[in-house]
Amino acid sequence: MIFRDAFPQQNQLNSLEHTFKLLHTQFPERNLQLPHSSEYLSDILKLAAQRSGRSFPNQLLESRLEEDSFFRSGFDTELYRHLRYLPACLHSHSFLEVVCVVEGNCMNYIQEQELHMHKGDICIIAPETTHAISAFSDDCVIINIVLRTSTFEKVFFGVLSENDVLSDFFTRTLYHSKTHPYLFFRTGEDQELFDYALYAYREFLRNRQYKERFLNNIVGAFFIILLRNHGSNVIVPEADSHGHDENVVFILKYLQENYTSVTLKELAEFFNYSERQIQRIIKNCTGMSFSQNIQKLKMRQAARLLINPDMPISAIAEELGYIDPGNFRHIFKKYYGMTPAEYREQN
Repeated sequence: MIFRDAFPQQNQLNSLEHTFKLLHTQFPERNLQLPHSSEYLSDILKLAAQRSGRSFPNQLLESRLEEDSFFRSGFDTELYRHLRYLPACLHSHSFLEVVCVVEGNCMNYIQEQELHMHKGDICIIAPETTHAISAFSDDCVIINIVLRTSTFEKVFFGVLSENDVLSDFFTRTLYHSKTHPYLFFRTGEDQELFDYALYAYREFLRNRQYKERFLNNIVGAFFIILLRNHGSNVIVPEADSHGHDENVVFILKYLQENYTSVTLKELAEFFNYSERQIQRIIKNCTGMSFSQNIQKLKMRQAARLLINPDMPISAIAEELGYIDPGNFRHIFKKYYGMTPAEYREQN
């Protein structure tokens, strides 16, 4: 699906975008394309509101958006085309935002960083993150997908339900990074992925039965395609500052797939690092050591397997790489505060 073909009426600047473009031309000294505080831009935004009348969204006057007041009743997902020539006003909100560049390019200012985004780029911005988007060209098309935090976690991390270590890594990056609270994907010409984004946008513009539920399903499929096609190529600037962004996701995926038997030495040799380097990479990206990650993966899988009452505890221990079932029981009790048998009885 091509945006200009699917939404021909939105290819041209609308009246509000014309207003912002005119203000940008009238006040070049204000540098409206650069990030500024809401106080600095308040007079420009109010002037645009006066000229536009009822068509002006009042949310543009806010520097802080709350989930409960932003989303319509019954909706977990909202989609908007970012207004071209909208002054780059720094703002934050209590929900997740997914910036999808459909055409052209823009600047995404996240805290004190400049993120150059081009066609096919996708950026997932964590809640409570100060940011601003600068889209100052007629041919720039950006679709913003905003989701309640609980919905994003259910959908996005639900896709990663079988990849604990990668899920932990993404969670740590989004919610616990002080400098880079976002995930960045360069998807290029992935038409399959953007078909879902535009399909969701078209559904959002319509007023049809079961719209809210259908939107959640489409966005869920969007995240599946994103992680399936590009999960291993996510750009994590915080990892880049340590010089290992090219391999970090591959290392974590390898760890996930081989945790029952892999050793630190084998992992280091496979990726051509020293044991000290690989240990530091894992620690920086997950907050835990190699052995802590291995134990966490084993214990989570043990808890899943214990739900099956027909699988002997000794067989679970063997499947997870424990030669001594007694050692497995000891570690499990230390991790969960109860024996495997007690855990099985409770669950």
